[in-house]
Amino acid sequence: MKIQDKATNVLQRAAHLLRAQRTSRDPVFEPTWFRVVANHPPTQNLARKPHNLEKFTDKTSKESAVQQEPRASSGHYVTRQPPRFNGIYTNSRHLYRPKKITYFEDEIRKLFFEHHPWELARPKLLVETDGKDSTRTNWSTLDQLSKKLDGESVVQRTIYLLENEPKYAKSKSWLAAYDQARLEFYRLRIRQDTQAKIAAEEAVMYGAVFGKSFIEKGVEKEQAYIEKWKVEALEATKAKQARNASPSAAVVEEAPSTEDFTASSA
Repeated sequence: MKIQDKATNVLQRAAHLLRAQRTSRDPVFEPTWFRVVANHPPTQNLARKPHNLEKFTDKTSKESAVQQEPRASSGHYVTRQPPRFNGIYTNSRHLYRPKKITYFEDEIRKLFFEHHPWELARPKLLVETDGKDSTRTNWSTLDQLSKKLDGESVVQRTIYLLENEPKYAKSKSWLAAYDQARLEFYRLRIRQDTQAKIAAEEAVMYGAVFGKSFIEKGVEKEQAYIEKWKVEALEATKAKQARNASPSAAVVEEAPSTEDFTASSA
């Protein structure tokens, strides 16, 4: 498969076309971007490079050998390899397919959010001030001052137990450490919810008045639009029923009078 590098050599191709067309009668104008690209060429080659070349070439003779035994169903000999042989892509178009990047944490995240799908509905903070928030966390405990409790806390706590606790580091599976982190997560979440409810009850007792939440405001706006659409739908339905009941009433044509008829004939 030939590497497509036309986009990277656009400056050379444009210069070649300009030199070739100077002798022609039609005037050739230099593109506005030509001198800019010539003065500031790209710093890197953007052509694709083969990623799976080792898997494509480094195959043993046993894996790459073509089966010469006849098939029992048809009796014909197999003279070609299948597109995928023993888990290895032998087609050349897979040379430029990027490798799949996997991390150990992904397994823990997948398991956690499969068991707790509603955790994905909780709001999350995706913006960091300086990009060093991870250096301010100490996962010897699940409760962090600089990070909100969520599923990522369970993931990082599980990794900390596997790396620092001999009890879990010697075990062959990470599920025991995950269960311990999950148990701590449940206890901490229950404690935080209880503290929030007690704080709200104390505030109401001392005379605090809480406004409507964002969800309640959104429901009110939605209900107002629904009532508006309901009125418009009822009016459109009545007009449609009237047109179906008397189709001739939609367009009323006036009959010509006798005076107009006599005047036109005269």
